[in-house]
Amino acid sequence: MSSIPRVVMPLLAAAAVAIPAVAQNLAQERANITAVDWRAMQVELKDPKGRVQTWKVARDAVVRFTDKADQFPNPKLADLRPPMYVHFTYDGDTKVITRFEVVEVGFEPSRGAPGAQQLTGVITNLDANIGHVEVDVGAGPQTFEVDPKDQLKSFKKGDRITITLEKREATREVVTKITRQ
Repeated sequence: MSSIPRVVMPLLAAAAVAIPAVAQNLAQERANITAVDWRAMQVELKDPKGRVQTWKVARDAVVRFTDKADQFPNPKLADLRPPMYVHFTYDGDTKVITRFEVVEVGFEPSRGAPGAQQLTGVITNLDANIGHVEVDVGAGPQTFEVDPKDQLKSFKKGDRITITLEKREATREVVTKITRQ
């Protein structure tokens, strides 16, 4: 009888035929973000030579801020927007981005992205589950998408608020910050 216990033999056999992990063909580039479309999971980037290209982005792509990291404590894809300057890592075979490092934000995050506007009004309706708020800003109620939607949990109908409204993609306006008045 062998000195190797019977329980260990199947494990050794499985280890002998295990497929070795294949290393990904990773590559790195740098560019400015010119547009994002998280519904299609893609980002448009302008490289240092002025060439603009649309890239696919993995849903689980890692985001890290080295510039103004304290203002992005839980970095995520939704935080990425023009004109941020990023270093990014992508799979050289699939051309899908798997990692972003924001090395220059390019604006003051507390004021919203460039082109953001602030509106003051009263909440006439809200749905925190889907992330929509209806606000009367003086010209009648308007409904806005809120991102991140969990901001709505501390508000209720009738609250007087100021919202920071940013343009995403070409035509979509999103509330990125809500403060009580």
